Amino acid sequence: MSVITVFNALYCNEELIVPQLVAKTGYRLVNDSEIVALAGKLSGIAPDRISRAFSSKTSVFNRFTHEKERSVAHLRLALATLMTDDDLLITGPVSFLIPEKISHVLRVCLVAELKFRINEAMQREGIAEKNALQQIRQQDEDLAAWLKMLNRGEDPWAPGLYDIVV
Repeated sequence: MSVITVFNALYCNEELIVPQLVAKTGYRLVNDSEIVALAGKLSGIAPDRISRAFSSKTSVFNRFTHEKERSVAHLRLALATLMTDDDLLITGPVSFLIPEKISHVLRVCLVAELKFRINEAMQREGIAEKNALQQIRQQDEDLAAWLKMLNRGEDPWAPGLYDIVV
């Protein structure tokens, strides 16, 4: 196996699991930030503008500028550039840019029940339940919009998108 992708819901203890995977496999960790930075370097577009592609909100000017589509194209290029290497552990929504036809990718999803995620957010961030729920729903909405834009469905937690769901 040359590539493992880990896609996770917010507050599912990915910060505990991903480092253990890196330690056990010896794979190089590649996260969204690294891919966004490389896409920015390759395109000349500011990384913060490229990272807006992950948001469910689209600029009113996107019809004219196609900024979101250009950002996704540069993210694909950056990801393809990195995937020339073997033994990668790629995390985050950018993992959905890897074509399904590529067979040497193990796709893993980390997700938990909403109640668990809310409790984790409240404990870690010291925020109220209402704020935790709002934060979780916003990220889930962004992820659903990302998948829809990529024509991969609307449910980021659909088991058919992954080889393993934990």
